[in-house]
Formats: sequence, structure tokens, C-alpha cells
Amino acid sequence: MKDYNVKGKTLLVIGAGLLQLPVILKAKELGMETVVVDGNPNAVGIKAANHFIRSSTLDIESTLYEAEKFHTSVKNIDGVLTVGTDASYTVAMCAKKLGLTGIEPEAAMRATDKFLMRKALRAENVPVPDFEIVDAHNKAIEIFEKLEGDCVIKPVSSMGARGVRRITHLDDLKEAYEQAKSFSPSGKVVIEKFIEAPELSIDALIYDGKVHVTGIADRIIEYDPYFVETGHIMPSELPDEQLSYAAEIFEKGIRAIGITVGAAKGDIKISSSGCFIGEIAARLSGGFMSTYTYPYSSGVDLMENVIYIALGLPPADLTPKKEWVSIERAIIAPPGVIQSIKGIEEAKKIQYVTNIFFDAKVGDKVISPRNNLDKSGHIIVAAPTRHEAILASHEAVRAIQVETIEDDDQKLPQLEMDEFAKEQFNGRCFVCEDCNGVRCKGMLPGMGGIGTGLGFIRSVERLRRINLIPNYISPTKDIDTSIELFGMHLDIPVMPAPITGAITNLGGAITELNLARSIVKGANQAGTVGFVGDGATPTKYRIGVRVILENFGMGIPVFKPRFDQELITQRIDAARESGALAVGMDIDAASFKTMEMKKQNTSTKTFEELKELVDYAAEMPFMLKGVLSVQDAKMAIKAGCKALIISNHGGRVSDNLLAPIDALIRIREVIGDEAVLILDGGVRSGGDVAVAIACGADAVMIGRPVTIAAVGGRTQGVRQYFQRIGMELKRMMTLLGISDIQSLKNNKEILYFEDHAM
Repeated sequence: MKDYNVKGKTLLVIGAGLLQLPVILKAKELGMETVVVDGNPNAVGIKAANHFIRSSTLDIESTLYEAEKFHTSVKNIDGVLTVGTDASYTVAMCAKKLGLTGIEPEAAMRATDKFLMRKALRAENVPVPDFEIVDAHNKAIEIFEKLEGDCVIKPVSSMGARGVRRITHLDDLKEAYEQAKSFSPSGKVVIEKFIEAPELSIDALIYDGKVHVTGIADRIIEYDPYFVETGHIMPSELPDEQLSYAAEIFEKGIRAIGITVGAAKGDIKISSSGCFIGEIAARLSGGFMSTYTYPYSSGVDLMENVIYIALGLPPADLTPKKEWVSIERAIIAPPGVIQSIKGIEEAKKIQYVTNIFFDAKVGDKVISPRNNLDKSGHIIVAAPTRHEAILASHEAVRAIQVETIEDDDQKLPQLEMDEFAKEQFNGRCFVCEDCNGVRCKGMLPGMGGIGTGLGFIRSVERLRRINLIPNYISPTKDIDTSIELFGMHLDIPVMPAPITGAITNLGGAITELNLARSIVKGANQAGTVGFVGDGATPTKYRIGVRVILENFGMGIPVFKPRFDQELITQRIDAARESGALAVGMDIDAASFKTMEMKKQNTSTKTFEELKELVDYAAEMPFMLKGVLSVQDAKMAIKAGCKALIISNHGGRVSDNLLAPIDALIRIREVIGDEAVLILDGGVRSGGDVAVAIACGADAVMIGRPVTIAAVGGRTQGVRQYFQRIGMELKRMMTLLGISDIQSLKNNKEILYFEDHAM
């Protein structure tokens, strides 16, 4: 390890924000003086610096003038750099003007302008997605059609994913084009082919022609059609051969652009068809990667080394000292005006939490994010293992509770959502005013029930035969609809049923990933937990566990009863790694049409086989879905199942099975309080929820209407749906004179059965 004495030297830092603060503090620790440049006089790094120049980091002329004046009349500047912000052209111009170490301004421009970047990469045969540059809407239409749709549109020069959007329909192109253009100073935008693949962030330091890769992280990108980075995990879990290939392509891209000294960061996608460069910048990464997660995971101080390079010195020591896992996750509050913020101090005390940055305050208006600036805060954790780091990050984000009240202008009109959903389904679902299974009977694949459709229809009808008896003379004023599920507080006892089959059953109305994301995140924002399914496609479960990881473990996967037990334990492992709240199996899919269509072998399970799975899940509560008989309920509880989902699979297994509500009543009478019972089937309103809980359910699931909400309004649609059900339940409990769910549960006094059959 080299030991440099840089005490007394002066460093010019372009930018004085949160992402530049670590390098400012490191320079101070090394005994250097710092001069910071920022257009914001209140930037957080100014107090830590010795000198401040007020100038926009992108105002080249002003910054050059002020830097040269300082250099000649105040103190000699020995090096210039930036971290985490796209000011590399300003850095390069300052370096050239002051005779300091740096790259050529032309190379910095290629690392800033997405057109010049792609042109340089393509010239050196570095793989990039097919792209074109446009400066008019008509040209954008032409390129969209030439690239056969499913494209990404982005400003030629911008950062933080501002103005970046995925376009799958021509109808959305004009709005997206205008938005991208508004963030592009040149008025030009890039349209490139979208590539669905895992994305990596890579950092590197460059000195004397040698590229030192200093960290590769898995990026978490959400909020389609926008590209919002909601976190990253360092190091990547992709296979070594893929990471080596990505690093090789990254290095080739660095040389193509002309970054000969300093730093570089790249966003790279690894797909089945190869490795593609999304972006290369002539700086270290933002998003807390170079400043926090890589140092935490490796023990290497990148800020110290990038300072040395800026001074013309070789890096001191880039050898990793440890192999930890560090994670950064964004805190994104539900849309609305912030009413309260709780739990930050509690989150700081969680093991392995290293940093919490939280900028939002009460009264701020939060929108659904469209770029990387639309975040309320960030948490950073570092732990010896990936699993420990994931669990710590989940716990920390869940501990921070940001309560918002949504403005009416942020809500989506129900009629518009329904009409849009109907268009997207293209006949696979009719979006009926009453989702009762009558019109879609026999539509399987599709949204209907199998055969005559009576299994679906009967689930709705049998629940509706039960009426509620109100109690108007009551002291009940405050209604509490919350419950606890496996130690997790839920605002309402209502959850989405696990749903898959975006292509097979929904006719491509939405992608499988967006379906899962919309349902889980929408449910979470409404204060409940999301469920994801498995599906007939063997790899589909990976989508669900990915979404659970994205949503801080606030999701539960339910897997098919595959004949091969090892295939189920493989899925349980994936659920455990994602930090899932629990895990389940829908045993009634042992005979399921779509599984048979895809030649996926499923089977009923013996008691021993079920117990084997429950034991394998270990610390994760095991839920069994599809229970309709008292015998199955007893055996499942004996095997260790913590919750039983009383379901006939939406009438999609057989049209001769018992209605779930009738099974619920029978099972609760026999098992008492030995297990959590969740009713899945026929619930369509808050009143239905109240009936189900009064009949013995702890909670309920809703399937098809949630799917319609996801197709029609994505996350916001699902959130609004559950909020509406919650309000209907609260109003019904007021009429019943019941203040909490525990008092409502198994309360036969308020029930009246039309057929008088208990």
C-alpha cells in the first residue's frame, strides 16, 4: 500500500451535494483544502469545505472563470474531480484550463452526450441497443415503427433518469417525446430498443492506461414505464462468467469513449443475446454506491483513491479487505401529502443499518416517482451475508412509516380504469360491473371458471346468501380494521389472491412482471401484504420473488404442488432469500388445466410430503391454499401449517367443489383457533369482508377484481381498490356497532342465513 503525503494540497470539487460530501470529507481527513462549486448556496457539502464558489456545475464559463481566479489569486489548485453527478465536462475543462490531471474535454462530452457516446461505442463494436437520434415527433414515430415498438426514449443529455420512459404503444409516444425533449438542452432525444434483462452498475478507476474495476452491483429498477432505481445490492449475485464478460465490455467501452484517467461508471444489461452498454459516465457512480456500499462491502476507500488520481498519483490500494454485502434502498412514500413520519430513530438501531438519509418532511407532496429524484430518503446496510443484508434492509424500510393523504387530483377515475382494462383484455375479461362469473363461465384459459363456470358463480352466490344484522344504537365511534399476520401489522384484513398467467389467461393485457409489481406494491401502499403466484411456466416463480425483494419482503409467494418435491424446495429457497414474510402452496392445483397444458407435473401430497415442505420452510410460516375439507384442515395443522386459505381456486379446478364460504364455516367450527383461516372466493365488497370474518375468517383474499385494477390502473389502481374495500368495511362495521376485527370475528349474532343453514 502506497502512503502519500498530500497535506496542504488543494482539491477543486465540482458539486457540493450529498453525493459529493464523502469526497470532501475524505480530502479534509487527508489534510487537504477543498474548494467546492455549486449553484446552491445551501448545499450540504459547503460547510465541510474550506472555500465555496457559487456557480452551477453545468455553467462551464462561470466555473472556469471563478476557478482560474481562485487558482491565480488565492491558492494553487492541485486537482479537480466530481463524484455522482454529470459534471465530467466541467471537470475536464477545468483540468485543461488549470493544467491538471484529467481527460480530454472531447472524451468528457462523449461520456455526457448519449448520441456521441453511442456513436463512439458503435464505432468500436461495443454492443449497444439499436438506436436513433430524433429532434421531431414525426421522426420519433418513424423510428418507433422501424424498431418494431417496445422502445426507450431518453434525453440526449440528462441524469437521474429524468425524461426516460419505456414506450410500448404509439399512443404514448407524443407525451413521452415531449417530456424527454424538455430535459434535453439540445432538443434532441434518443430512441433505442428496450432490452428486458438484469442490469448492473459498474465502477472503475483508471490510471496510466489501466482500468481497475472497483465494484459491480445489481440494480433494482422499478415503476415501469419509467426507470426509477430504487436500490442496488453490492456485490452482484450473477455468475462470475457473466460478471467477467460485463467488465470486459465495460472496459472496452471506456477505451472507446476515451476515458484515459480518473473514473468511470457504467450501466450494463446482461441478456440471453449478449451484454449491452446503457451508459458510461466519466465519474464514479452516484446512488451511494462508490461512496458507501462498495467501501462497506470491500473495505476499499474509493474516495481516497480517486483523490490521488486527480492529483496525478497512482491509486494507493484497491485490494478488497473483506467480502460483505451492502445494500442501498430508496424510501418512497405512497402518493399524497405527508402527514407524519415515524420510525427513523428505530430504524437506525437495527443491526447492520449503517446510514439513513431522509429529506422529506411533513407537508411535502409526494408523487409516484418518474425519475431518480422522486424519493423520500435512503437506507444503507452492510452485513456478512446477502441474506442478512436483505433482511436488515427490509426491516429498516418497514420501520420507517410515512403516512400520506392522497389528493383527489392524484386518483385515477374508476370509469377510465375500467375502460382501459377492458381494451387491454381484448375479450379475455369483460370487466363486468358485477364480477360474478356469469358472463365469463367456461373461459379457461381466460378469467372465467372451468366447465359450466358454476364453481366461480357459486362462490359469489353462497357468500351473498348471508346477511348482516345491524346494531344502530351503539357507542361505537372509532373503527379499527387492522389485524396482525405473522407479526406484521396490516391496516385491513384484505389481501390480493396470488395471480399469474398474464399471457395465458389475460391475453397479454399486462406483462407478468408489471402484474406482480402492481399488485404487491399497490397492496403494500394500501396497508396490506401482497401475494404472488407460481404459474405453469417453470421459471415464472422468479418474477414473484423478485417483486418481493423489491418490496422489502412484504409479499408471500404461493407455489404449485409440483410432483418433484425438490422443485418446491428450490422455490422455498428463493422465497427465503428474498426475505418473504411467509410461503405457501396451492394444493388444489394438483389437477389444473393450465398446468396440464404446459406439461407440468403436479400431484396431491401425502401428510409426510406436506410436513417435509413445512419443515423445510423452517422459520417462514407455511400457508396451504385450496383447503375445503375438515380432514385436510386437521392434517395441514398437524403438519405445521400456520394458515389455511379456504379456496376453490376461483372455480378454476372443478365446478363441483364446495363453495369456500360454506367450507370456512365448517372448518372453523371444528378447528377453533388452531390456525389462521383466510377466505378466498366470492368477496367483492367491504360488506362481503365483514360477512366472511363474522363467519370465522381471520382475513380474506380477492382475485379477479384486483387483477382488473392492476390492468386498468397499475399500482395506483390496486391501491385505490383496496382503499375502497377498506372504507366499505369500516362503514359496515359502524352499522354493525363493532369497533375492531377481533370483535367481528366468528360473531354469529350479527349473521342471518337466507336458507337458515348454519
